[in-house]
Amino acid sequence: MSESSDKALKIHAERKKLKRELTVLPLFGLLYFTVCGGAFGTEGIIGYSGPGMALILLSVTPIVFSIPSMLMVREMSSMMPAEGGFYHWVKQAFGPFAGFLVAWMNLLTSWLDVSIYPVLAAYYMGFFLPALRVGTTIGELNLSGKALSWLFSMILIWGIVYLQIRGARLTGLTADWLGLLMMIPLLIMSVFGIANWIRDGFDFSLPLLPEGETIWGAFSVGLFIAMWNYMGWELPSSAGGEIVNPRRTYPIAMALTLLATIFTYALPVSAGLFGGAGADGKYQLWGIEENEAGEGIGPALEDYGIETDQLQAWGVDPSRSIGWQYPDIAEEIGRVFDPSNPALSRYLGILVTFSAVLSMTGLFIGNSLGAGRLPYALAEDGMMPLWLVKTHPKYGTPYVAILIAGVLFSIFSLGTFAFLVVVDVFMDALALLLQFLALWKLRFSHPNLPRDKVPGGWIGLVLVTLGPAFVICLAVVSQIIEEGIFSLGLAFLMILVGAILYLPIRKWVKPGVPDVNPFQASEADDEE
Repeated sequence: MSESSDKALKIHAERKKLKRELTVLPLFGLLYFTVCGGAFGTEGIIGYSGPGMALILLSVTPIVFSIPSMLMVREMSSMMPAEGGFYHWVKQAFGPFAGFLVAWMNLLTSWLDVSIYPVLAAYYMGFFLPALRVGTTIGELNLSGKALSWLFSMILIWGIVYLQIRGARLTGLTADWLGLLMMIPLLIMSVFGIANWIRDGFDFSLPLLPEGETIWGAFSVGLFIAMWNYMGWELPSSAGGEIVNPRRTYPIAMALTLLATIFTYALPVSAGLFGGAGADGKYQLWGIEENEAGEGIGPALEDYGIETDQLQAWGVDPSRSIGWQYPDIAEEIGRVFDPSNPALSRYLGILVTFSAVLSMTGLFIGNSLGAGRLPYALAEDGMMPLWLVKTHPKYGTPYVAILIAGVLFSIFSLGTFAFLVVVDVFMDALALLLQFLALWKLRFSHPNLPRDKVPGGWIGLVLVTLGPAFVICLAVVSQIIEEGIFSLGLAFLMILVGAILYLPIRKWVKPGVPDVNPFQASEADDEE
C-alpha cells in the first residue's frame, strides 16, 4: 500500500468517527456566544461615540452587516457543510493558499483574543473572591492575586476543554443554560432602569456625540465596536461536519441568534442610558479607558471636558483605570431608583457582576469552538500534522486538536492581548470579505451545485455584498485616518507569517494527503 493510500485510509477512518449531533438549540447557544455573548463590551461605544451615535450604529449594523453575513453563510454552508467551514469555502473559490490564510487569521484571533475571556472571568470573579485580586496565604505559602487568577483561568479553560471533548451538543446546551442565567440579572437591572425612565417622563434628551468629539471620530471608533459585537456568524461552520441537517439547522439558529442579540444589546443599553446612568453627561464614563497605564481615567475624560471635580461629584475615582462597566451602571441605576437604600444599588451591582462571569465563560465556550475544529480540518486536508485528525472513539470529537487548543489558550492567558482588538477586527473583517468574494466566485465556477441561494437573484447578491463590503472598507479607512496605516502593521505582519508558513507546509506536510472534497464528503456523511 502506498503512503498516500495509507494516509487517506487513516483520515477516512477518523472522519467516520466524527458525530453529527448539533441540532438547533445547541447550535443556537454556540452561535449566540460567538456573535454576542451578552451586553458586556458595548459600554465603550457609548463613552467614545456618544449615546445617539451608539444607538444608530447598534441599530443599523445588524441590517447592513449581520443579515447579509447570515445570508452568505446560509448559502455557503448549505453547499459545503463540512468540518472546516469557511476554510473550504475560500479554498474552493481561490485555491489552497487563500484558504490557508483565512484559517490562519482565524486561528490567530482565537489564540490571542479568546484567551482573554477566562482572564476577564477571573477579574469579575474577584468581586466575590477577593483573594483573586489581593492574594492569600495558605500555611506558609503566599499566593499572589495574579497567581490565583491564573489558576482560576486554568480551571475554567480545562473544564471547557473537557466539555468540548465530550461533544459539541453538550457544549452547546451548556451555552444555552449559561445564556439564560446570564440574562436574568441584566433583565432585573433593566426593569429598575425602565422604572426610572417612566418616572422621569420618558426623557429622550441625550446628545448625539460626546463633548468635543467629531462625527467622523465618533463614527470610526463606534463602527469598530459595533462590528465587533455583530461578527462571527460564519465561525460555527468550522464544526460543519457535526451539524445535523445543516441546510435547515444553521439558518434557524442564526435567525434566533439575531433576535436574541438585538434584544441583549437594546434592553440594557436603553435602560442604562435613560434609567439614570446616562444623565448629566455620565454616559461619558461608559467604557472609557485611561490613555496611559497608571494615570487613571481622569486625563482621558478631561479631553471630553469632564473635570476632576465633576468626577468626584459623581462619586467616581479619577485614578481608576477604566470607567463604568455594567456592574457600575447597575449600581447607578439602583442609586437613582432609591437614593436612601444603598443596599439596592450594591445588590444590583453584585447581580450584574455575576452575569459578567457567566458572559465571559460563555464567550470562551462559543469562540473557542473553531480553535479545536480548524486544526482538525487543516490536518484532514494535509495542511497540519496528520495526528491532529485523531477523533475520540466514544464522543466523536477531534480531541487531540481540542487539547492542543487548550494548551495554547493556557499559554496566551498569561498575557493580556486586549490591545489587539483592532488587529483582531481587521483580520476577521478581511477573512469575511474573502468569504463574500468566494460566494461570488463559486456562483460562476460551480453554478449547478445544490445550495440555498441568497434570495433576489443577482440583484439580491449585489445588495447582500454591498452592505458588509462598505462597512468593512469604511472601518479600515476610518482606522487608517484616525490612527495611521501603521496601526494595522501588526495585522499585516501576522498575515505575512502565515504566508511564509504555507510553503514549508505544502512541501513537507501535505505530500501523500489527498485534498478534501467538501461537496462529496458532506454528501457521504449525510448518507451515513
